[in-house]
Amino acid sequence: MHSNLVLPLVAGCLVSFTLQAAETAHDFNLPAGAVSTALITIGQVSGKQVLFIPGEVAGLQAPAVKGRLSADEAVRRTLMGTGLSAVVTASGALSVQRTGDGLSLDTITIDAARPGGSDDVGFVAQRSSVGTKTPTALVKIPQSVSVVTREELNARKSDNLSDALKYTPGFSSQPASFSRVADDYTLRGFNVGAGTGGILRDGLKLQSNPYDGSVEAYGLERVEVLKGASSVLYGQLSPGGMINTVSKRPTDTPLHELGLELGNYDRRQYTLDLGGPLDDQGQFSYRLTGLWRDSGTQVDHVDDDRRYIAPAVTWKPNDDTSLTVLASHQDTYTGFSPPMSYGLSSYSNTPGYKIERNQFVGEPGYDHFSNRMDTLGYLFEHRFNDNLAVNHSLRYFQANTNWDYLIPQAVSGSRLLRRYSAREERSTGWTSDNNLNFTIDSGRWQHDLTAGVDYYHKTYDSHRFISQTLAQLAPSLNLANPQHTGVGANTAADSGSDLHSSQAGIYLQDQITFDEKWVLLLGGRQDWVESATTTFATDARATRDDKKATGRVGLVYLADNGLAPYISYSQSFQPASVSNPAFGNAFAPLEGEQYEIGVRYQPPGSDTLLSAAVYQLDQENSLSLDSLTNTYVQYGKTRSKGLELEAKSNLTENLQLSAGYAYTDTHVLEDQAASNVGKRIEGVPYNTASLWASYRLASVGLDQLRVGAGARYTGTTRTTPSAYDGKIPAYTLVDALVSYDVDSHWQLQAKAQNLFNKKYLYCNTTCRYGDERSVLGSVTYRW
Repeated sequence: MHSNLVLPLVAGCLVSFTLQAAETAHDFNLPAGAVSTALITIGQVSGKQVLFIPGEVAGLQAPAVKGRLSADEAVRRTLMGTGLSAVVTASGALSVQRTGDGLSLDTITIDAARPGGSDDVGFVAQRSSVGTKTPTALVKIPQSVSVVTREELNARKSDNLSDALKYTPGFSSQPASFSRVADDYTLRGFNVGAGTGGILRDGLKLQSNPYDGSVEAYGLERVEVLKGASSVLYGQLSPGGMINTVSKRPTDTPLHELGLELGNYDRRQYTLDLGGPLDDQGQFSYRLTGLWRDSGTQVDHVDDDRRYIAPAVTWKPNDDTSLTVLASHQDTYTGFSPPMSYGLSSYSNTPGYKIERNQFVGEPGYDHFSNRMDTLGYLFEHRFNDNLAVNHSLRYFQANTNWDYLIPQAVSGSRLLRRYSAREERSTGWTSDNNLNFTIDSGRWQHDLTAGVDYYHKTYDSHRFISQTLAQLAPSLNLANPQHTGVGANTAADSGSDLHSSQAGIYLQDQITFDEKWVLLLGGRQDWVESATTTFATDARATRDDKKATGRVGLVYLADNGLAPYISYSQSFQPASVSNPAFGNAFAPLEGEQYEIGVRYQPPGSDTLLSAAVYQLDQENSLSLDSLTNTYVQYGKTRSKGLELEAKSNLTENLQLSAGYAYTDTHVLEDQAASNVGKRIEGVPYNTASLWASYRLASVGLDQLRVGAGARYTGTTRTTPSAYDGKIPAYTLVDALVSYDVDSHWQLQAKAQNLFNKKYLYCNTTCRYGDERSVLGSVTYRW
């Protein structure tokens, strides 16, 4: 259809109905019947504008649509099997078009994906920007990407970022006792936590060190995981990959939500999520997300308190330009879970007293972790024409952390020897990304070119007073009869340092599509890194300047039956964080490279995405501790080989599923100590598996009731305990959730994590006890 005929058709032939927010769910009970009748009813129930040409839907039949759904989900289910689909117009309406016919409403239809470039449907993400920096269908990305949608976050009621990702294959984290204070995670056997730069927010680096505070999951729209070497687009990263957290953004239509949670350990949490337009013209919209939590934990004298507020405003003067300003403020008050050796845990068979599960081995009034984290930034987008667009983003980050705790050292008789650790830290970060996106369509060939420059400057000022000698130890604790009598004076010297680091990079990427079947991805990058570290104890200054080129190449084939096999090679680099006193400067960057072969399968017309990948991932220049000199040397190589399987599916109107399996074989190939060669990397299991299912009981007439359950299996891991074979036992944890929609406004939920209260131990060099069962109930009001 020619564009000059579109407006008359729109004006004269379209039936429209006013609508509310796509994000808002409504109760639908539509019997099977005419598509036109169903579309009209969806518009009336939801208040959302639904546009269609009567002639295109004449005679078409729709299946029954029942349940609590968003308007776009209800329309999608109505159109299943009809050859029609719905897109979002510039005004926010749903426009029904024939699938594959991009001309019928071409002049008024825009690409209105949700935040992060997604078209999430239930648990299934359709697209992501994390793998290419442009909104790209997942089946076109030649690298493993896992996405946790907002609906999946809600279905599992994820309390923190670690919870959000625990059903993602290849991912592992420490227990919540540690995750409360730090985003410290592992992908494919390599650490990708905040200390590596592997936690991003809206595509930009976030924290500057491991203990800048953890990301608040309630403030997120989705979480995207890019696995494997990925420095081409993001600069310095661990070879394991990165995790991009996408902020909740302003909405064009009203959104209002208030929540209350109550749980064991005296947990009380209050939440709010508000959004909508600020003016009648629709140029300005806002979002305000907040959380207040007061809670105890399974350990006495350790709280889990948080205050979080995140305002956002979007200015959209026209369809081609938008500016979104995002800010956040977060206060965390909790306790740091001190590391202990395996020999001090109750799992050890060595004689003597042990630290029992839930035992507080610090001192009340001394042990604490308090953190304040603030961010302010913006995202700017402008499209000059159909082929050229510019994207510019910038953010400032700062964190102030004060944390004192006593470290379990050893047991003498019944006395637990403890070391002081007192730390005052301040971090800042400036980060910016600027790129141009240019598309070329030359018949059978299409090019999607992205060229950009980014910059990241961070500071990390850390004053640390940690006991190093017997004379500096804190008062001991009698494990036979624990009595907390105070801490005394910490006489340890300052062993901290002050780091200033900057990274600048330029990158170029071309996504080349041939005959709409083959997609070749080529990318290259050049980075320049400068760092200077001053050690407070000696005023010694270590500096290093590095430059590094990285690349990526991948090929995807898009078959008509929904299969998308791919092959790729990618590189990474990561500056080492340990100074070398023997040479007075820092180590050379750690370098990674990955070979990956995979396949995705998205059956046509279904809401299912299946993924499988095998990979080999190597890291060069690994650091190794020289036992003779007790200093680090740069002589090492580690390798991770594995298989990952993942399934996300909306199997039926009422059943949603997320499943994953990972086999991870991570070993030391080269090391200063010959005895370490061939050993497994500590804390990385060979096998992990997970399954979560969420089911609405519509088949028995209980449309308002949804039940969910999941299981997470973690295989054996290796650590370095004394007088032990080095294996930590496997364990399986079960989670469950029940949700009841009282009406279109009120929702009740009950959730249990580790439902059967499984006892387990997590070890990665040092050990921590796993989380016990937690139970909470919540009530949510939406209007």
